[in-house]
Amino acid sequence: MATPANTTEERLLWKPRQAAKSLEVSERTLWANTEPRGPIPCVRIGKSVRYAPESLRAYVARQQAQKSI
Repeated sequence: MATPANTTEERLLWKPRQAAKSLEVSERTLWANTEPRGPIPCVRIGKSVRYAPESLRAYVARQQAQKSI
């Protein structure tokens, strides 16, 4: 059975709602912690803000590393 071509895992960039859902936080919390206000990197395309899944994973890994120190 074929899978849809644009599943969340296959997309290069996620919309804020998808990124917030993956981090299990509200969109408001995500926005408050997005660059330049916070440490979560984003990609800006015109007026759109998008998040690379690998950047979100790296952010989570940095947070975990800080907690274990």
